[in-house]
Amino acid sequence: MTSDNVDRLKKLERDWKTMIMISHDFFHNWRQAVYEKYGEEAMEELTLRFWELVGGNTAAQYARAKIDGRDVERVARAAARSSEIMGETVRVEPDGDAWLLLHDDCPWIDSYRRAGFEGKCRPGCHRWFESAVKGLSPDLGVDTLACLADGDKQCVRRFYKKSP
Repeated sequence: MTSDNVDRLKKLERDWKTMIMISHDFFHNWRQAVYEKYGEEAMEELTLRFWELVGGNTAAQYARAKIDGRDVERVARAAARSSEIMGETVRVEPDGDAWLLLHDDCPWIDSYRRAGFEGKCRPGCHRWFESAVKGLSPDLGVDTLACLADGDKQCVRRFYKKSP
């Protein structure tokens, strides 16, 4: 790889990381506007709806990418890739017939704190995972078992096939 290509890649990486933070600021400013106009309850309700819609769109993207909604591991790995793209540090591990998605670091924790809503990311994050999984396959489920925002050492989500 030439030094020009290396420099371009470094610039693209910097730009992407900046874009991630811009999207967080955009999201939190939207939440703040809803909070100021309608109060905290409406803000939290609309935030969940926002993440539900994003999850539905994610499911549609996974379907277009031919992610098999019957393959629990593949769905967990697709969610991990989505998380990595957004700057999160994740890994996927087997858990019997299920798969665990483990977040060791996540920029949402800090952006929620900076926005004055420390520890409030768990419900929206769970709604995104839940909506994405449900939209791809009603036969799969996801549970949030631990959360960095709750003081846990990582976020843990368990992807599994629902019992018939």
